[in-house]
Amino acid sequence: MNILAEKQKKLFEKGISDEELQRRCEEFLKLYYDLRQKDENKIWSKLSLEQRKKIHFLILAIYKLKNRLGGFKYQLLADERTKTDRPIIYAVTHVGKFDIEVVSEAIKDHYYLLSGDYEHIQGIIDAPFLSINGVFFFNEKDKADRKLVSEKMIKHLQNNGSLMYFIEGTWNLTPNLPMLPCYWGIVDIAKKGNAIIVPVAAEQYGKLFKVKIGKNFDMQQYGEGTEEKTRAINDLRDTLATLKWEIWESEPVLKREELKGTEWEDYKKARFAEWPYFNEEYIQDLIYKPKDVVTREEVYGPVKKLVPSKENAFLFDKRLSDNIFK
Repeated sequence: MNILAEKQKKLFEKGISDEELQRRCEEFLKLYYDLRQKDENKIWSKLSLEQRKKIHFLILAIYKLKNRLGGFKYQLLADERTKTDRPIIYAVTHVGKFDIEVVSEAIKDHYYLLSGDYEHIQGIIDAPFLSINGVFFFNEKDKADRKLVSEKMIKHLQNNGSLMYFIEGTWNLTPNLPMLPCYWGIVDIAKKGNAIIVPVAAEQYGKLFKVKIGKNFDMQQYGEGTEEKTRAINDLRDTLATLKWEIWESEPVLKREELKGTEWEDYKKARFAEWPYFNEEYIQDLIYKPKDVVTREEVYGPVKKLVPSKENAFLFDKRLSDNIFK
């Protein structure tokens, strides 16, 4: 049992008082940092980068065996990356619990994983393999921890190490967005670490993953400042969205009569069944929400709750309701 994940679940229980929530948060954070410090002091956490690179083939063999035993396989649709002497950040889309192992098998190269999921990884059978291969854990809610892990990643890249970086920050379970909004942290890290970004898109169809590796993406082509960082992260997001779209296009087109109408809900249920500690509320809390962007739910949610009256009757005009209430 994952004791950290169990304690985290209690933070989301309904009906508890503010005082009890505060007590549970403090208890969870103490256990979180105690266990993380203990794991970070284990023998395999002290391995050098060169030692990890030498035994990476063993980790890949374990991942491959684990994937096959679980019935998972992958199809590499394209690999457009080119050889470089610079360190690499693999910017990967996030679709579920098993994409780390499957994408690792597809890209083959060694990397350190950036993970904000220590509370879910701690205690499970995969944890030692991630640590042996190399992982940077951080607490997404802790500003000081985020700053520290950024410094660790930059130093790692400067030492010619590579990273696997899920830039969406959580699973993408939206019905219509190829890519979630992304923080621009990867922009700063790539520039300061002189790294090339290799975009990697993955989609899961049952137990088949389709993977597409894009062309090298160089953040040194962008300038400094907020405007340039925004342009850089938007271009990277667009690149990954295009790769995802191309994966979608590889799937056969279904006829309307072949659809049940529950495909999307079935897909989400399958992802959550793989990892019961996640739910939609938890994932929504992790999604980056740009200040100048609002969701459909934020716009139309209040309208759906209106009680019709003379004052708001215009909102129920058929031309509006076709879009608002569908």
